[in-house]
Amino acid sequence: MKRLFRIGFGMFIFSFIPVLLWIILSYVLGDSRISNVFSITYAIQFVYSIIVAFFGSGANIRQEKEKDANSAYNGIFWGTIFSIIIFSVPLIFVDEYIAFFGQDVAFYKPYVIFSIVLLFVQTLFELVIQKLYFEDNEKLANIHLITFNLCTLGLTIILSWSIPRIEIALLITIIVLLIYVISLYIWKIKKFKIDFKFYKNFRYESGNIIVYLFFMFIYLFGLKNAFSAGEEYVIALNLVALCTDSQWDSLCAISTVAKVDISKDRYNYKKEIRSAYIYTCIVMLSSILMTVCLGCIYELNMAIVLIYLMFQIMDMLFDPFLSIMENFIQINYSPTLNTTIKFSALVVRTIISVFLLSPYCTNIGQIVESVILITAFVIVRLKKFKLKDGRLEIVPTKTQKEIQK
Repeated sequence: MKRLFRIGFGMFIFSFIPVLLWIILSYVLGDSRISNVFSITYAIQFVYSIIVAFFGSGANIRQEKEKDANSAYNGIFWGTIFSIIIFSVPLIFVDEYIAFFGQDVAFYKPYVIFSIVLLFVQTLFELVIQKLYFEDNEKLANIHLITFNLCTLGLTIILSWSIPRIEIALLITIIVLLIYVISLYIWKIKKFKIDFKFYKNFRYESGNIIVYLFFMFIYLFGLKNAFSAGEEYVIALNLVALCTDSQWDSLCAISTVAKVDISKDRYNYKKEIRSAYIYTCIVMLSSILMTVCLGCIYELNMAIVLIYLMFQIMDMLFDPFLSIMENFIQINYSPTLNTTIKFSALVVRTIISVFLLSPYCTNIGQIVESVILITAFVIVRLKKFKLKDGRLEIVPTKTQKEIQK
């Protein structure tokens, strides 16, 4: 329970500070449109997630399972190279990206550029944080998470308020954060042998990587669909995203604990799923409280806000079981089965999110996906796993039973 809350707290801080940044920045600069940058660049957040899953957690799981001492460091090295290349693409086509959502290019351009570059720096930072988690060093990871994010918030707000040209203020912030990350790299990375085996990381995170890839397209085209419904839907959707996104990221602590402990063969399913649901209820309450508080500040249609929020709360209730089971299946049973199940559910979610002509298209797709996953994972849980002394164990086949006899 304590590890779950420590990791969850760190993830919440890492996600919540950027959310708070856009809210405060819109007030400091006197234009509420600035907070919409969070939703405009939401799809690009999944580029960060893909890279961290592949080169961060995937590399660290492989190091534990295959006893490859170079895996984690190679993950950081190649993750940095690929991050530079991949994040350059939306920066080169930033005008077209903003226009795709039907927004004012001249107004949003400096903020969208800052958001993309900040996601790039956060990706590099998170690659090191993942290594700290797998070293069971959550306290040190949280110290860096808090420091990094307070620097991000403090510098952005203070410099934007004190420097007339917003571009200069945002540039200085990025430079300081890059220096922080480079210093962290120099301190943490030891001598290692560069190899090209990073493709093996995919085995341990294929399910999540497929999910994040689909999410990128879902929110790229789905939010475009929602934005076309009108300004009141844009404002309501953005508000709920601000009030639930950091909570969703903090819920990833459930998956992180599962990945670390399953890969080390020390996970107690019965104990941890109970802790996961207690933790989830606390996270849900924080989302509700934030939505009510910000709803009193913003001028918006609360009925629309509550509909968007209802979808998110429903899905949070599904999350603990889904997060735990997908990691058990991925790491200890069959990566192919887990990836196939998640891929199938995501295809349905993508079709609904992109083609359903409704401002709630992404939310409806989200719930349908979770129902499909719950159904599939319950069947796998009952057919392929048994609970023994609080731990999940694979049910032996008839052949294995005969050999044991």
